[in-house]
Amino acid sequence: MKFKMNNINKENFEQWNEKMARKYNPDTYHSSSNLFIKHIENQRVKSILDLLKIEDSDEVIEIGCGAGNILEKINKGRLVGIDLSDFLLEMAKKKLKDKKVYLLKANAEDLPQEIKNKKYDKVICSEVIEHVQCPHKVIDEISKIIHSKSTIVISVPNEGFINKLKQIFIKLKIFFFFFPNISKKMDNEWHLHSFDLALLRKITQGKLKIEKIKPIPFWFFPIRYVVKFKPLCSTRSF
Repeated sequence: MKFKMNNINKENFEQWNEKMARKYNPDTYHSSSNLFIKHIENQRVKSILDLLKIEDSDEVIEIGCGAGNILEKINKGRLVGIDLSDFLLEMAKKKLKDKKVYLLKANAEDLPQEIKNKKYDKVICSEVIEHVQCPHKVIDEISKIIHSKSTIVISVPNEGFINKLKQIFIKLKIFFFFFPNISKKMDNEWHLHSFDLALLRKITQGKLKIEKIKPIPFWFFPIRYVVKFKPLCSTRSF
């Protein structure tokens, strides 16, 4: 499978990711003064939680938890969050200081053994796989930590549609007025892959089964896709 890749070696990927996390701090999207951006993020998080239906007894993990914006909204289950960025993990620790959440620095493409030693009932991976070197490896790692009744929710940006909208604002010369500190084309910066629903289907085919697709904010205006998956029947139950 061929993916669009920037010229980033494995050796400096973590350092590059840290630089991007500081430059495009995802936490600012949730607190943005831009009501449209804030609405998109709120709808994404709400849709993720609605699809997961977390119970008190659930083992829950977020792959790429960032600053903890989703985990902050969860009040049930035993919570685990991993991220590769020291900067974002420190923010998550402060945000989640009053909650019982286990936070761990880890690469989504190669989860540590202590994570693989457990099976999780609910798995979240939101706005992550467009940032990694090999998205299919993240799906492979998720497949190792689920059981036959697990629920997995993954969200991705609809990159092509977003770029078209940005071009309209750029041509009208109002882009930076409405969207300061946002790249004109994020797949030239922090996004290593131009994701959309078709690419998400492709990398999960034969590994996870799609149960529900939620375009954010609307089906006719899909800025994001939030997708609920279940394991394939062949997934072992532990």
